Amino acid sequence: MNLNLGISNRCARTTAILALALAATLAIAASASAAPVGFQATGGYYTESDDTFLGAGARFKLATVTLIPNAEWLFQSNANVYTLNIDGTLNVLPMGVATGYVGGGLGFFTSKPDHGSSNTDTVLNLIAGAGFNGLPLKPFAQLKWLIGTGNNPVAFMIGARF
Repeated sequence: MNLNLGISNRCARTTAILALALAATLAIAASASAAPVGFQATGGYYTESDDTFLGAGARFKLATVTLIPNAEWLFQSNANVYTLNIDGTLNVLPMGVATGYVGGGLGFFTSKPDHGSSNTDTVLNLIAGAGFNGLPLKPFAQLKWLIGTGNNPVAFMIGARF
């Protein structure tokens, strides 16, 4: 089931491509102006299917807003399942030791069973989490709710920013 927000899959994919192009442009501009650019690694599980996953992404930070293009690989038997996302977060509880944040984004949830056809759903990501700023790898924990996959799973994840 595809998420229907009044836009076509073609429009959603075009938006995602433009967002990734914007992320690449921000990366170039950030490196030229010494703005914070980093990476993150995540792991966790999806509630609906109890699948574990690993993910990775880039981080482009400007003041209290962070743009995070990322990918996740879900470990499922008899299928290849992955997500490609462009998420944004906004710091809402900045403290010296930790920071709380909320955000959202657009993603593609692709499932290809070993003996079936591939299916890609356009999803809306809603995010809430907290990161610890005072520790070396800046660990974080977050919830991500994927709206549009039919069963709308929640991903519980922990990770590190570097």
